[in-house]
Amino acid sequence: MLGKRFVFLFLFLGFSCAQPQDDEKHRIVLFRTIGHRLLLASGDSTSRILPIQKTNPGTYRIRFENSFEIMPDSLANITIENLKSTNPENEYRVSVFTCQKTEMVYGFEWSPKSTDDITCLGRKLPDNCYIVEIEVIASSINPNILWSIAVLILLGIIFYIIIKKDKKKTIIEEEHGVDFQKIGAFNYFQQPGFLVLELQKIELSEKENKLLNILLSKPNETVAREYLLKEIWENDGVFVISRNLDVLVSKLRKKLIADPTVKISNSHGKGYKLEV
Repeated sequence: MLGKRFVFLFLFLGFSCAQPQDDEKHRIVLFRTIGHRLLLASGDSTSRILPIQKTNPGTYRIRFENSFEIMPDSLANITIENLKSTNPENEYRVSVFTCQKTEMVYGFEWSPKSTDDITCLGRKLPDNCYIVEIEVIASSINPNILWSIAVLILLGIIFYIIIKKDKKKTIIEEEHGVDFQKIGAFNYFQQPGFLVLELQKIELSEKENKLLNILLSKPNETVAREYLLKEIWENDGVFVISRNLDVLVSKLRKKLIADPTVKISNSHGKGYKLEV
């Protein structure tokens, strides 16, 4: 059982760890979309966008097949529109380099909290071979990081609960063996005289244990009051009034109350029946 639980945990962890790969693929598609729109804005609808290069963690380069003109207004509008709609919590640094000298000829930074105007708009960059570099600057509160932390915490809690339950179950079995009888949701250990419900141990008194054992021997059948009085008290040389049996039944009912499907019903004037 524990092995199956570990398989479940590892599958769940694998699913959560797959998310960064999906984000990486999404970024590549996003940057190619930006490159495509830049070419369209310059009047080029035929030349290719070269494979996106990842130069550093979080830094990507959009490269083009042919030279073209760049209007900073279009560059700013296109990149901000696409980046903001995808990850609005992040900050970005956008730089334009020439292919030959790799000199930065234009750049700006964008933040969701930024109120500064982007400079140098309206000054066209002449026809040339350009590389557009986009650096993703993660925000102080990154949803992916928070998600990963939450998943790890949840896995830790689940792992702790499983280990704790299995340890407690092992202790109970080592102390009293695995010989028990099911009564609804309860595990009934007759010889020691206790019930276990979700690893909670419910102790039974000697007479409560006798009563439960007798009723359980005839489930869903009414056991006569006289028989119960005889088996629980009179065989030991103790004679009690009928009221003692009612009090004992009431005590046992309280210990079975956690499972509403297990009931001790009263047949007036005749006896009691364990309904399971």
